[in-house]
Amino acid sequence: MNADTGPSTSEPPAPEPAAPQPATPEPASGGAPHVPAVLSALTLLIGFQLLGTLLVDLTQLPVPAAVVGLVLLLALGAWSPKLVRRVQPAADPLLKHLQLLFVPPGVAVLTQVPTILDAAAPLALAVLGSFTGALVIAGVVLQKLLQRRPRP
Repeated sequence: MNADTGPSTSEPPAPEPAAPQPATPEPASGGAPHVPAVLSALTLLIGFQLLGTLLVDLTQLPVPAAVVGLVLLLALGAWSPKLVRRVQPAADPLLKHLQLLFVPPGVAVLTQVPTILDAAAPLALAVLGSFTGALVIAGVVLQKLLQRRPRP
């Protein structure tokens, strides 16, 4: 019998059982587990929409809450480019498939065809009037800008 290794036998020693692996990897610093960038970005986007909802409910603004959240995101994104980089992993795929977000409003329009036909004349007048107004204003602004431009 060897004092350093124990009893001498011809069989190799049994391997030690492997330690169980954690389900989620822990960061080296011992902090919280890693959150994927897309999940973090989606959480930020939903948080801004929730903030918009809260502001609309508190102030009774006649503006959709999602629009208020988007304006807040735009304002803070212009102030902090770091926020834009944090939201980008979720924003890029959403923008890539933006056409899918128009399906529910398109279905809603199709379900309201009788109402739209009843109001066809006022709707046509509003669309034609706003188009004409915007075209005239754009033309006037362009003419004023061209008059201010020095001639070559």
